[in-house]
Amino acid sequence: MPTIIVAKPVEVENELEKIGLTGDQVLEIVHAMAGAKADATENDPPGAAGWSAWRMGIRRSREVTVHDKRFPDWERDETGQVSSVVNRKLGVRLLVSNTSDGTGIDEEDRYPQNRSKKGAATDRIVQFNQGIFEFMEEETNVVAFPKTMDAEEGTVSWYVCVFSDGGELRAEVSCPIGIEGGFFAGFSKRIIVLGEGGAGIDPIRTKKPDGDVVEFNIPVARK
Repeated sequence: MPTIIVAKPVEVENELEKIGLTGDQVLEIVHAMAGAKADATENDPPGAAGWSAWRMGIRRSREVTVHDKRFPDWERDETGQVSSVVNRKLGVRLLVSNTSDGTGIDEEDRYPQNRSKKGAATDRIVQFNQGIFEFMEEETNVVAFPKTMDAEEGTVSWYVCVFSDGGELRAEVSCPIGIEGGFFAGFSKRIIVLGEGGAGIDPIRTKKPDGDVVEFNIPVARK
């Protein structure tokens, strides 16, 4: 079956709600990653831009979920040495990834691929996602891996995929079910948050329905 692509603003919000997220939370993560990448200069070591974007994406994802009292079921997680946040009540794990220019494109033959090659831990994540979505053809399945914590808990992993290149920014929250050579090769569902030409949910959304500015309770502590 083809990948489900969700791109209409109202549908995007509804799909995000199903996995315990809001458009505002996702945009916070996206802009944190884009900002961190933009801060890198030619004087930084190779790979600094991508690593900084990933680091700030993980940090912000935890700030807007774990530390937001409106969403009490999220917690930090490092299962398999993979940094994420997890909502065990909903069976959802959220990760972040710098991805290619297929990100945010409402076309089935164009999709996000991770910029850096993933390892065995990501293979296991995607392999379990495949098991959840039974419509996958047998020949596209990755090699089976031993049961993981995710398999025991029934947790499905979603990625905030961000493409940031100069003045262009696109993003989606998507569930990978195929991986080839360490790179994403198929998805069950793609929720486009910032699409091509500014499509997707309105990025100028930093207020609650009552008009108050959204605030996240973020504790700051030294290690």
